[in-house]
Amino acid sequence: MELYSQRRSMIYHELYDYLKNRIRFQSDSRMPEIGLEVYNFEFESQSSGILPGEAEYYCPIHDFRVPEQHYSNHYNCSGSSILDVQDSHIPDNVRFHYHIFKPAQSGKSRNVILFFHGFNEKNWDKYYPWAYHLMKTTGKTIILFPLAFHMNRAPREWSDRRLMNEVSKDRTRNFPDIIGSSLVNAAISTRLHIKPQRFIWSGIQSYYDVIRLVDTIRNNTHPLIDSEAEFDFFAYSIGGLLAQTLMMTNQNYYFDRSRMVLFCSGAVFNRLSPVCRFIMDSETEQALYNYIVRYLETHIRKDAWLGHFLSQTHIEGWNFLSLLNYNQLTQYREEVFNRFSDRVYAVALEKDSVIPTYEVVNTLQGRTRKIPIRVDCDDFPYDYKHEDPFPLKSSIQSEVDRCYRETFDKLGHFLT
Repeated sequence: MELYSQRRSMIYHELYDYLKNRIRFQSDSRMPEIGLEVYNFEFESQSSGILPGEAEYYCPIHDFRVPEQHYSNHYNCSGSSILDVQDSHIPDNVRFHYHIFKPAQSGKSRNVILFFHGFNEKNWDKYYPWAYHLMKTTGKTIILFPLAFHMNRAPREWSDRRLMNEVSKDRTRNFPDIIGSSLVNAAISTRLHIKPQRFIWSGIQSYYDVIRLVDTIRNNTHPLIDSEAEFDFFAYSIGGLLAQTLMMTNQNYYFDRSRMVLFCSGAVFNRLSPVCRFIMDSETEQALYNYIVRYLETHIRKDAWLGHFLSQTHIEGWNFLSLLNYNQLTQYREEVFNRFSDRVYAVALEKDSVIPTYEVVNTLQGRTRKIPIRVDCDDFPYDYKHEDPFPLKSSIQSEVDRCYRETFDKLGHFLT
């Protein structure tokens, strides 16, 4: 398969550097030498009103109204003034840009892959080669869409190394036994520790944002994508929860024929092991587990707004709820998975300690392993981590390039 039109094909780390140095959110990029055009589109979320921070909450679909939710803080820190803000009023999360990778000199796209990233991601750099390979393998247009409060949807202060280093030090002082605290995960760890329900609300907002994007395309108002376009999904890590929720809900029958590939992804939330310096610290994991797994039913009874969106009244919230706890709504989740099992393919990695291969199998193939979803459990002949499956070390670049190509060939062929 010819990936590049250059005289000598770029290997993975060369392609990474090439794309990283040419793609910007401020302007579109055309790279005819590799057959790629990258466009940036502005998006405005219409669903931020569900987030913590509103004076009153109203669901127009069900004419359901509740007063302001008064959330107690689980933890206060020195950085709370910039981290524990009113989520619904954060402008970066409401107005933002998303990338489109499009084959060069093609017309309006009729086949699209919605591409979802992992947890606590701050930039798209590592995903550019992945998206490019999928585009070249499938010939489809790739939309790299950021989850709520991730990538360019978060204030810059949350990535300020000096400020976040102080926050991490503060957490270490307050919790001497903390594991995995770092300036990289200080912002998300602190925010979720203070209000664990943010995990749920940001997931639900991300769902509505994707649906609004597809609505825009169906209304024939997108300049690059045909109104009759069909959509597939690529999801990495926590992005799998969003892709699975979209597939399970199939709102307006948008995803009747969609295919979904999951890379280092697919397990339900309470079967993940996310403690590391790049994702979240141990205090936050414990707070999330207590809220989402141990006491969620109690929180739902106390919080009418949360209960409304995690009920069968909102089937998208009900589906998201089924992906939080392996032992909750298990029969329902597995029945839904079984309906579209031939349209799902997962690649898990043996050395992935964050989303272990056996938990991907447990979730996707079910308790009795009777759901016929294909799961490949691969391994690479070099040291890698969940958050970095294709390291940029010069000493292993040939092995990394081979594994990258083989992996994304498989994923791309399933989506073709």
